[in-house]
Order: sequence, then C-alpha cells, then structure tokens
Amino acid sequence: MQIFIQDAPASAQDPGAHEFDDVMIIVNIVKNFVPPSPADTSSQALVQAGKKAIKDYQQKFNDPNTPGRYIPIPAVIPSPVHPASPLPVAILGAGVSGLYIAMMLDSLGIKYELLEGSRRIGGRLYTHNFPTSQGKYQYYDVGAMRYPDTSFMQRTFDLARNRLGLQDKMLPYIRGNDNAFMHFNGISMTKAQVKSTANSADLFKFSQSNDGNVPDSYVAAGSDVFWNKILGNLRQLFVDHPFDVAFKKLQELDKHTVTSYLSFVEGIPYDVIKWYETMESRTGLFDASLTETVLASLVFNDPRFEGKEIDWYCFDGGSEIIHKAMTEKIHTKPTLNYRAVAFKETDNGASITVTFDRSGGPRQLPQTDRKYSNVISTMSLACLRVLDLDNVYLTGGQRCAIRSLAYTPSIKIGVQFRTPWWEKLGIVGGQSSTDRPIRDIVYPSYGPDDSHIGSQSFRKSSCMIASYSGMQDSQRMGGLMKGRGTPEEKILLDLVIRDLAAVHNLKPEVLWDEYEDYFPWDFYRDQFQLGAFCQFGPGQFKNTYPHLTQPASRQQRLHFAGDATSTFHGWVAGALNSGWRAVMGLLQNHPELNPNPSENIIEKFKSIWGPSEEWDPKDLAVHNYIAQQLAEINPKHP
Repeated sequence: MQIFIQDAPASAQDPGAHEFDDVMIIVNIVKNFVPPSPADTSSQALVQAGKKAIKDYQQKFNDPNTPGRYIPIPAVIPSPVHPASPLPVAILGAGVSGLYIAMMLDSLGIKYELLEGSRRIGGRLYTHNFPTSQGKYQYYDVGAMRYPDTSFMQRTFDLARNRLGLQDKMLPYIRGNDNAFMHFNGISMTKAQVKSTANSADLFKFSQSNDGNVPDSYVAAGSDVFWNKILGNLRQLFVDHPFDVAFKKLQELDKHTVTSYLSFVEGIPYDVIKWYETMESRTGLFDASLTETVLASLVFNDPRFEGKEIDWYCFDGGSEIIHKAMTEKIHTKPTLNYRAVAFKETDNGASITVTFDRSGGPRQLPQTDRKYSNVISTMSLACLRVLDLDNVYLTGGQRCAIRSLAYTPSIKIGVQFRTPWWEKLGIVGGQSSTDRPIRDIVYPSYGPDDSHIGSQSFRKSSCMIASYSGMQDSQRMGGLMKGRGTPEEKILLDLVIRDLAAVHNLKPEVLWDEYEDYFPWDFYRDQFQLGAFCQFGPGQFKNTYPHLTQPASRQQRLHFAGDATSTFHGWVAGALNSGWRAVMGLLQNHPELNPNPSENIIEKFKSIWGPSEEWDPKDLAVHNYIAQQLAEINPKHP
C-alpha cells in the first residue's frame, strides 16, 4: 500500500466539520502498488541539471519580450506531416548507444542500417585480451570497467540483467584495498599503514616545515578535506534543503571551476589547491566545472545514503560481453569500415545522404554515398567535428557545441605479468595512487582462475592496469604512445616498470623478470573517439546541452546521441539514455516511419523501453517543435 497525506484546512473538506489547529490527514490505501526505490541524489541532480537547462532554453523562445526569438508554443504540438519514406534510418557508430538504438528500432519494426567506421564493434566498451597469455582472466577493460548499482545506472542494469541475461556474468568490483599503496614525494606506504599511524598529518612531507610548500595547518587537516568537507558541504545541501532548493543553490555556483571556487569563495591558497589536486584528483582536472565535479562526486558518495554500501560490479569476460550480447540480439548486424565523412540534405530535405570512406578496410575502396530517411549519429562530438557539415542545416548553437565541448584526455596501460605478484603483497582489487607519472594503478577484481599455468586457485589475473590517468597526466604519457617497438614506447614501458617498482617498494629487475606483455591505449589518439568522454565546463549545461538534444537539418532528420548528449557523462547509462531520447525524438518528428499506422508507436515504445528519467515526452515534443520552427524561420543554409 501507499499512504498519501494531504495538508488542508478542515473546512475545505467539510464545511460543517470542527476546526483543526494543524492539518487534516486523509489516508488512501492503494492496493498492488510497489513504490519505487528513492533515486540517489546524483541521479536527481544530474537529471535536474538537464531539465532546468531545457526549461530555460524553451522559455527564451516562448517569451514575447525576447526580440527576434519569439516562437509561441501551442498547447498541443502538431504532428509533422511527411510522406512515407521507403528509406532506412542510419545509425552511425556501433558502440553501446548505437547498438541500443538498433535494439529499440528492431522492437518497433523500423528499418535501419548500423554503420561503424572502425574495424571493431563496441566503441568505449573495449576489452583487450592479451593474445599470448593463458587463462580465463588475462584481459583488462580499456574502456568502461565498473558499474555502481544505483538508480543512476538503472537503464544499464536493466539492459544487462533483463534484456541480455548477463546476471550470472556480473562479478563484484573491488574498489578499495587497505594493502594497496599511496606513494607521494618518493615515500611509499600502504593505506593500512597511513590509517594506523597516530600522527599521519605529514607522512608524505608536503608541509612547509618538512621542506614542502603547503602551510602546516592545511597539511594537518589532511588533503581529504577537499573531498570530505569542501565537496561534502556542497553535497550536504541535498540533505539540509528540499531538492529543488539545494539544486538552485548549487547552480548559483555554475560559473566556477573547481580552482576558482577554492580560490575566490573558500579563500584557499594556490599551493594548497595544487596539493588537493595531486592527492585527490588528476592534474588539471580542477579547471573543470565545479558543479559537474560535485555531481560526479555524488555518484561515489551520496550523503542521503550515508552508511549504506553501494554494490559495484564488473563483468566476467570484461565489458565487451555487453556489446557482444547486444550484437547477437539485433536483427541487422553492424557494417564495419564505413567511416562517415560528409552529410548532405537531399530530395529537398526529405532525406540525408551520407558519404562514407571505406579505405580503412582490408580492400582499397572508393568513397560511397548512401541515402537515408534519418540519421542518428552516436559519434563523439570530436569525431563529428571533422565531418563535412556544410550541406546540412545546424543551428548556431549546435555548431558551437560541436566545436567547443571538451573531451577529457584519458589513458590506460595494461601490463601482462607471468604471475600476479601483487597478491603476495595481499592486494586483490582496489587501486594504488601516486604522484609519479603513472598516477593510478588498478588491480583486477576478477576470479578465481585455475586455468593460468602455474597458478593457484586463489589467484585471479596476472594482468593489471599499470597506469590509469587523465587530463595533463595522460597527455604527457600519451605523447609517448607511438607504436610498439618505437623508441618512444620503449621509454614509456621503462617508465611504467620503474614507477610500479617504486610504488610497491620493489626493484625494477624483479618486475622485468615478471613482465610478459603490455597494451597502452590513449582515447585522444583513437581516430574514432578523439577523446575519452565529454566534460562540461562552467555554464555549458545551460548553454550547450539544449542544442545537442535537438534534431538538426531542415526537416529534423539528423539526430545526436551518445553520452555527451545526456546528463550522465562518461557512463554507459548516459549513452543508453541518449539513445532513448534520440528514438523518441525520431518517432515524434517522423510518424511516417511507423510500419503499422493503426498502432500507436510512441505508446508501444514507452511500454517496451520504459520512461526516461531525463526526459518527459511532452517536454521533448516542445524541444523538437522549437527545432522545427527555427529551421523554418532562419535563412537557408548555404
């Protein structure tokens, strides 16, 4: 049952009733209703960030006092009228978003082609299997690798558990391990040693009294003040105030980067800020948006659920098993080595022609044109930026967003060893951190594995992520990724082994004896990604997100998807949510795609794929209507 409480004067219910000093409570019993679990704060805040940006954007066009921009929005949005098209829909990109869109179109009976520019499926669901190793768990996830079971990730877990049947392939992801190391200023200690040291204020000698540059009082308070207190105070807004009030207070700080907030609001000295960044983040990441940093921190530490452990998972076989299962499900399999190079509106706007470069395949093939009723691009905005877009209508806001939104740099370097030597140090799962170039070391959570030669039953995997870094740290390491056997990569591998040895208090020769293979990856140097994931800057939720979620072209036939067009950046959930929005927008703009006109295809879509936490269909219809009106009133694009 569910209990509803209504706060109303007694006279409003019964004029003859006695007066009450407080409230009248009316209890209604609703049978067979299971209330949903409360959404975590991160989900609510990220969703609200997107919804507020959309509301503010729509209000500008519905305000008659805005000269040259007024678009009166009718109470009922009229359905566009287009002739039925025999052409399929193009889905560009066979990553998780593209595959999910294909699953959705399959369920609706809509024809499509799924085209991938590279030679592999999966996008950032990328697992590298070391080819010369033996054993089940000799791989690492180059891309997505961990999944918190929160409302934030509900669409991801619905996909994995309910639609792909991967429930039995989900393994606990071990985030923490007290036997892992902290290594700063040449000093290496286990996390357990740091915790057990009575006076641990300056174990790593950052203070001015220890020849460092950080005032002693800040060091005594600890670098975790940034995460626990400063960000904690901002997270606490969602405990101390109603959600809408807390969100408004946070949005008032949206003009700030982390650095400017710490400097000008908190009054923290520069040297202290850089110390916080070194210990708690990545070099240069404090130049990112404060609000996005707070929202991201809520994923890992929701103050409303303090004391409640969140379950984290990885996949047995790596995250690639998700895209492999999705590919098995879809009716029309991806076509590889079709890299889009140009869009062009054709047939007076009734179609879009995509030019593909096929030279990336094993055969030297010329460019080819294909015509589609609609195009859903799941490519990263960085890749979209290098396409020829001169012959398709985009608003100024869309062009600005494609050009200006930043993708954070990120690298991972996986190393295969002969044995899992870190287990002798008591480390299974978790990660170590250092100020040395490799920055973070991630130990595998997989297991157990009896199949590796010479292993014992308790051993998991003999490969690790020897370096996981982002921003400036990854840009410098990425500069050495020039290809196997090059002088630069010899320097890179030597650096990795030396850093690993220093962090774990070992001699490099010990690790060279264990070394078997390595595989580095830099998402910025991947021509099919050109960046790891989108990182909104100050003010960009408000000023760019609305444009990316509107369809482009004169007849709204070019749609954008991918996590950058969601509120959940850098997560599989964002890619899936963006796919839902793109397909719903497709159906709203082009009812002629319905293969069975006697059936309400939008209701069918909602019944199969559920509601979106990010979008109300009515708001999306208004959003699409504004895009349609802008295309009609603006001058023809050359």
